[in-house]
Amino acid sequence: MALLCGIDVGTTHVKVGFFDERGGCVSSVRRPTPRTLPALVAAVLEALEECAARTGRGPDTIGIAGMAETGVPLDDSGSPLTPLLWWNDPRGTQEAAALRDPAASLNAPRGGAWGGGDVGSGGDVAEVYARTGRWVDAKAPLAKWLWLRAHEPDVPAAMRWWASVPDAVAYALTGVLRTHETLAARTLAYDVVRRDYDEDLLSLAGLRPGHLAPTVRAVEPVGGLTARVSGVAAGVPVVIAGHDHAVGAWASGVRRPGHVADSMGTAEAVLAPAAHRPDPRTGLAMGITADPSLDGTGTVLVGGLPTSGGMLDWLLGLTTAPEDPPARGVVEGGARATADKYAALPALLDGVRLPTGIIAEPYLRGRVAPAPDRGRRVTMFGMGPDHTYGDLLAAAMEGTCLHTRWTVAELAAVTGAEAERLVVFGGQVRIPLWTRVKAALSPVPVDVVRADDAVCAGAALIAGQAGGSLDDVPVLPREPQPHDPGLAAAYRPLYERFLTIARQERG
Repeated sequence: MALLCGIDVGTTHVKVGFFDERGGCVSSVRRPTPRTLPALVAAVLEALEECAARTGRGPDTIGIAGMAETGVPLDDSGSPLTPLLWWNDPRGTQEAAALRDPAASLNAPRGGAWGGGDVGSGGDVAEVYARTGRWVDAKAPLAKWLWLRAHEPDVPAAMRWWASVPDAVAYALTGVLRTHETLAARTLAYDVVRRDYDEDLLSLAGLRPGHLAPTVRAVEPVGGLTARVSGVAAGVPVVIAGHDHAVGAWASGVRRPGHVADSMGTAEAVLAPAAHRPDPRTGLAMGITADPSLDGTGTVLVGGLPTSGGMLDWLLGLTTAPEDPPARGVVEGGARATADKYAALPALLDGVRLPTGIIAEPYLRGRVAPAPDRGRRVTMFGMGPDHTYGDLLAAAMEGTCLHTRWTVAELAAVTGAEAERLVVFGGQVRIPLWTRVKAALSPVPVDVVRADDAVCAGAALIAGQAGGSLDDVPVLPREPQPHDPGLAAAYRPLYERFLTIARQERG
């Protein structure tokens, strides 16, 4: 029996697991995601050794998935020049705003104020979207590179390569730097039509295509394992499976229009395969991205909620003692401080009646899709003296589910393919109330992937097809989420009320 390894570098945790050929977990290790590359690599190597020791053997292949926008600049020796630059780091906000400003001149000669590049006038975000499938925001590495150029110019001057975290981990394991197209597309400097890096956009930050890793297919080995890992044989093939959401969706069987994936983590993403790319003006107006499919043959529309699990982490973190340093972080620190509080969730949610009667807008960091509003913040409507802390937590979950239903409906309108089935995976599927609400609000049947970690398992299954075809990747086991007609009826007027609230402009 083949033994497959998956690595998933997430916002909150890095997961390493050994799986069988159907995605069944044999052994797994979960660690808080470190903030620096050396610590991240050490955590991965230790987890690999621990899994091998528990299993009594090493894996036959290794697949890596993870966050796309989080990355690190490397020097000529492959050493990091900074700590990891995170997707939710606000640095780059002003630079992104300048790129969106119609008054900005982006056509200066190369090396000028903006570095040059023929991308049209500043603010020509439709042209950028047409090329990249993305809107201009601070989440993108391009915005971080512009910030570094303005504030820490020695870093880009010394940068030989940029590596997203999956690429950097693969590089540490093999000594070969490569990336997958679903990761490259998230840089805001990759032309998804030409399927190559965009020289004009890169030149804005004084970079060239050679600063970024060449792309490889998800089943194409980057190289053999060269790092010393006790219990794991040298030369084991290593693949970069792709962006975490895309890997989980593919492994969950969402591979064609009509099937929709709901990837639940610190951030949540709704992924809808599409037969065509959207008009750039439509994509921008909705705040969706048009990403390459994992197999490179099509397009996947993605609508994100940056703080889904992050919303619950924040609420749980509000009860942390003020002297506890992690409590000072609203989301990042709060998520770390509240990991142990998830064990208390069953007791906190015990006795909560659904619907709670509270309508929550779950927008800690603003809203992205399906109606972008950077200034949007959390609101709670309908709270009363009889509501408990448990009701507040449940309302946050309801709010994310209300938002997801809205996103699914809007994506269906763009793809022209009505959703037939919603497949849910991610850490929150372990919370029964969350999946119960998800099914009650969904107008189509909901399947839940109960794998210990769908992305980690998916990366392993993709690695199992190294040198072969993505079409042969097995689908992870799914089970139907029971549908409660009475609860669904109770949520219908609340969903309409949510839409009314969410569509109201705020001053």
